[in-house]
Amino acid sequence: MLVQTETGQQLTMPSLEINKIEPSNSLILKVGSKHFSFVTVNSSGEIIDNYDITFNNPIAETEIAKELEIKLKFFLNDFSSVNKVKLIVDNNLSTLVPESLFDKKLCLEYLKYSVRLVKNDSASFDNIDEIEAVNVYLPYTNVNNYLFDNFGSFDYYHYSTLFIKKCIKSSHKIKNSTNLNFRGDCFDIVIFKNKKLMFHNSFNYKTKEDVLYFILSSFLQNKLKFEKTYLFVSGEIDENDDVFVFLKSFHRKISISKQINSITDKNKIIDSVILCA
Repeated sequence: MLVQTETGQQLTMPSLEINKIEPSNSLILKVGSKHFSFVTVNSSGEIIDNYDITFNNPIAETEIAKELEIKLKFFLNDFSSVNKVKLIVDNNLSTLVPESLFDKKLCLEYLKYSVRLVKNDSASFDNIDEIEAVNVYLPYTNVNNYLFDNFGSFDYYHYSTLFIKKCIKSSHKIKNSTNLNFRGDCFDIVIFKNKKLMFHNSFNYKTKEDVLYFILSSFLQNKLKFEKTYLFVSGEIDENDDVFVFLKSFHRKISISKQINSITDKNKIIDSVILCA
């Protein structure tokens, strides 16, 4: 999807290898109010460098583009070294709509039931052909405009679109499965029944009990049986994590998803979902 002009901190220092970027390289950015991730990839698909920024407090939406400009200049000294840009919008301002009911003129109408809208909001959407659905969401318009001004046309997607697509590919052999993806203080959940997507959402949590509560509530809401599903866990979590151990004490059918889990490159953890863009 081509972009349209409508619409305290912890820093990981970039390595000196960033100076080796060639004009044939791509820049992938995941942008949210709490976290930025930048990855540069060469024409062969190899990761050149990556850069993660976590904010102690969420950035106001009106300030995200300004903060992105500062951090991106710090990471990437020469914008002309990149010939392709992909943006991943990382927020909870999205909803799935059946393809058969979708009308692009009604995007904001779909969102108003789950998202607090303000004047001048504009919506975007991603097609998820595998499940005949459309993911409607609010982009960061100021970020889009900033990237367009500096790089020209670029592709952008919502994070949940890429995560759902990756779940579909990894769960084709399992009849009933649930994917949990942990990112900082939130996690994504995707539930399949008889290989059909039944539910998707993202939740903020503070404790391991919160995680279990949101999982069970999701199953109850959709009248599904928790004991009949396989849990596949990915993201910022491993088998020794308190959350994983806690969940395993309630549900034995649980494992780390090798297909979706984050990857390690040069001792840095990279969210594998964003590499699907």
